[in-house]
Amino acid sequence: MRKSEVDFRYLSVKKINTYFDFKVGEKIFLLYRKNRKNVPGIIGFCYVAGQPIRVRDIPKEKRHLCFNQSFWQLPVKDIQCGTRNIISEEVLYSLPSLNEYGKGRVFSECSLIENLFLGQSLEKRAKYWYVWRSRRSKKEVEEYNQLYVHELREEYMTDHKAYYKVSRDVNKCSHCGVYHDEYLPYTPPFFEFHENNILSIAQKYNKIDYSNFIALCPNCHKKIHEQMVQQSFSDREYDYQGFDSGELSSGWNVEFFSKLID
Repeated sequence: MRKSEVDFRYLSVKKINTYFDFKVGEKIFLLYRKNRKNVPGIIGFCYVAGQPIRVRDIPKEKRHLCFNQSFWQLPVKDIQCGTRNIISEEVLYSLPSLNEYGKGRVFSECSLIENLFLGQSLEKRAKYWYVWRSRRSKKEVEEYNQLYVHELREEYMTDHKAYYKVSRDVNKCSHCGVYHDEYLPYTPPFFEFHENNILSIAQKYNKIDYSNFIALCPNCHKKIHEQMVQQSFSDREYDYQGFDSGELSSGWNVEFFSKLID
């Protein structure tokens, strides 16, 4: 991997097929596995600057920028990379938006991922910024990762067709028993649907099954989610101190970043 933003102009892609469809200006995420200190995961992103080309179509004075000259070269620009992972590989492969995704294999230690909804999933991860950006216990981070994936799975139940399908004959909360009239199409929904079988992010991804969801009132739903992050209540006397500076930075942080990645 090149260690200068100026040198980061091409991604070497081994195979181009019908599923490889990157448009100019599209954001792609960089998944890096060769890291001495952090767990593997997404380290940053860049933007597509052109269509894949062969090395023979690149001026000779720029061919040294290609990592592997026998591969296809994808022109990229505006790399944004931080000093630590945005999201670990384990959590990444638990996201519903990547249940059926395609990725182009880059060189041996790196892959690139393009997915329409991946960016949206990462934006929602900012909801718990105070956990990702502070030095918290390993158990608490694991609990919040679990809750983050759990909430993304439950968002699929906010779709009108899915909600209408599972809300038929539902008129009370499964926990407290509070009553509300059965849902009618195109009216504000009262009940929220909670995935009853909470899956570990370490397990193989399981497709969302509507039969695993139960109806809860908003209060009971929030209480159950609180129970999923009990470590926060155990550790709260330590406060949220020691925020780090691992946010994304423009360009390649050569002095610091090169020490973390071979």
